[in-house]
Amino acid sequence: MASKDNQTLQIFIISLTILVILLGAGLIWVNSNRKAAEARAKAAASKEDDARTAQRQLQEEANKYKIWMGFSEADAYETLQKSFDEDMQRFGETFEENSRFYRSLLENIFEENRKLSLSEVAAKEQVKDLKQRLLATEEQKEAQIAEILETQRKEREDAAAEQSRFEEFSRQINSDKNGIAAQLDQQREKYDELAAQHDATLKELNDKIAKLERFNEVLKSDRKEVDRFAQPADGVVRWVNQRNGTIWINIGEADHLRPQVTFSVYAGGEDDAVDAPRKGSIEVTRILSDHLAEARISNDEPTNPLMEGDKIYSQVWDRGRQVGFAITGIIDMDDDLRDDIDQLKSIIAINGGRVDAVPGENGTIDGQMTVDTRYLILGKHPDNPRQDAQRRAWSKMSDEADTLGIEPIALADFLRLMGWRAERRSVKLGASAPSGDFSDSSEQATDQKATEAADRFRPRHPQPSF
Repeated sequence: MASKDNQTLQIFIISLTILVILLGAGLIWVNSNRKAAEARAKAAASKEDDARTAQRQLQEEANKYKIWMGFSEADAYETLQKSFDEDMQRFGETFEENSRFYRSLLENIFEENRKLSLSEVAAKEQVKDLKQRLLATEEQKEAQIAEILETQRKEREDAAAEQSRFEEFSRQINSDKNGIAAQLDQQREKYDELAAQHDATLKELNDKIAKLERFNEVLKSDRKEVDRFAQPADGVVRWVNQRNGTIWINIGEADHLRPQVTFSVYAGGEDDAVDAPRKGSIEVTRILSDHLAEARISNDEPTNPLMEGDKIYSQVWDRGRQVGFAITGIIDMDDDLRDDIDQLKSIIAINGGRVDAVPGENGTIDGQMTVDTRYLILGKHPDNPRQDAQRRAWSKMSDEADTLGIEPIALADFLRLMGWRAERRSVKLGASAPSGDFSDSSEQATDQKATEAADRFRPRHPQPSF
């Protein structure tokens, strides 16, 4: 029980202590606020005294400004404003709005008065000078009139003398004109004589050119045939898989070979790649190494299959270089009466060759044949009367190929040596069907184009080695 009373007494003491501390803190806070309020009141009183002093000074300055402007100290602001507006409207209407002040007005009036005084003095001097100049002008005018009259008299005399000289000059001109006409006639006679000499010389030169051309033709016809075995094989078949229709050849990436190039295949015992009987054709499908590639058999005969050791040859592809070709005539590769020149260009490009020249419009030639052009590929000769431009192009390209020694080759022979074969197609029936669809057009076209080539071109001499 005694312990419980002690706890109650301790709580009471603690509560009383806290209350005393709070009362002390409150007294300190109230005293602090009172001192701050007294300081603020003292500062406000000081500011009020300063403001009254400044107001008295401003009032004294304003009274002085009124006296300086011609007003009394008792005049109110409205009176001053009204008088100022009337003065500015009367004396300062020419001033800008932001320059309308008494000082600016007085300065302007003073400056204007000064300028007026100076202008008046200058005007008086100018009037005096003008009077003197007027007298001098009158005297000068009299002298000029006398001078003009004298000048007119001299001009009349000079005009009469000039007229006499003009008549003499005119007579001289007429005489010179007659002389020039005589010289012109002489020059015309000399020109006619020179023209006749030129025509004679030109005729003589043309005769010499014709003789030289005939002599050149004789020399060309007398050239001896060179060895046709200058066209070796491009490669050799190393391995054949007849079941899969694939073979390997001994040329590859180091020989600049690429897929889609086609080759003709002939027997390994043949030495001439051009005249050897063709066994079939192949198309390169992938490059295996520097000197090895795989190809698919695109054409062969079961009775004469492709074998290891056979040789391959291409008219377009050449090891390490690009071969040039020219094309003329109507190019119909599959006898469908449609122009296939773009397809022929693609075949040549795929096989690494280039097209140097083809027939253009109006009988022109697009491109240029050179001594490096290998063959002139001959399509069908344009016999239709509406194909006059194509005939002119055929003639130009044939003559140019003959001059450069470019060997012609019929389209069918070129495709045969390339190993290209037209796809089978359906034919049109009826009265309007082309007759060529029902004949052995392949062999006929080959024979006809070969005959045309033989008639129009001589073989290239000497045979180049590509």
